[in-house]
Amino acid sequence: MSHRSLALLLVLAMLGIMLWRHELFTVQRPGDHPRDLQAIEVARRGQTAVDAVLPVVPIGMRRVRAGAGPVLIYYWAPWMKDASAQAAALDSLRRILALETIEIEIVCFDPFPSVARYVARRRLTLPVLLDTRGDLRAQLPCPSLPFTYVLDAEGRIAVGQPGQVNWLSPGTRATLGRVAQETRERPLNGATTAVRGRMQRFWSRSETRLGEIPRPSRTVPGIESPRPA
Repeated sequence: MSHRSLALLLVLAMLGIMLWRHELFTVQRPGDHPRDLQAIEVARRGQTAVDAVLPVVPIGMRRVRAGAGPVLIYYWAPWMKDASAQAAALDSLRRILALETIEIEIVCFDPFPSVARYVARRRLTLPVLLDTRGDLRAQLPCPSLPFTYVLDAEGRIAVGQPGQVNWLSPGTRATLGRVAQETRERPLNGATTAVRGRMQRFWSRSETRLGEIPRPSRTVPGIESPRPA
C-alpha cells in the first residue's frame, strides 16, 4: 500500500471517528459519582408536552404522556458505566417504595436485538422502552447519558438531572415522595369544581317525591280513567 493510500485511509478514519463522536451523546465522566435527585421548586418548573408510544423490551408497546400523572423517565444505555447497577437499583426502588402514583420508565436509543440480549442476560425485570426513532427525545431532549426527568402530575418538569442517580438514598426517596404527595394533594381545578357544582344542583332539583308527580290530563281512548277514592 502506498503512502498516499495510507494517508487517505487515516484521514477517512479520523473523519469517521469525528462524525461518530458528534452523533454520540455526552456521557458521564468516569470520576462522577451517583447523586440524589433534586426537585425543582414548583414555581420554577417548566411546562412540557410529551406524548409518545414506544416499543418495549421484551415485548409490547407503551405510551409515555405528560399530564396524566407523575412519570419518571431515565435515559439509559446498556454500554454506559454501571448500566446494570443503575437499572437494578431503579427496579429495587420501584419495588420497595409505595410509588404507585409515579410511573417509572427506562428509555434507551440502542437497537432492539442488542438491548433484548442485554436485558435477558442481566435478567432485568424493569421494562426498557426503545426510542430508536427519536420520537420521545424530540419532545423531551436528552443532553447527556444518563439523564433523569421527573414530570409532575401537571406535566411540568420537576426534575431534570444529568448523571447517575443514587436511587436508594433517603434524599432521592424524599424527592419522589414529595412529587407523589403533590399528586395526592392536588386541588380540584376550576373546570372540575364547576362540573361538580352543576351535578349537585341537578340532583337537588331532581329529588321530587313520587306523590308530587302530576297525574296525566288526558285519557287514553278505550281505557277508563280510575275514579278517585
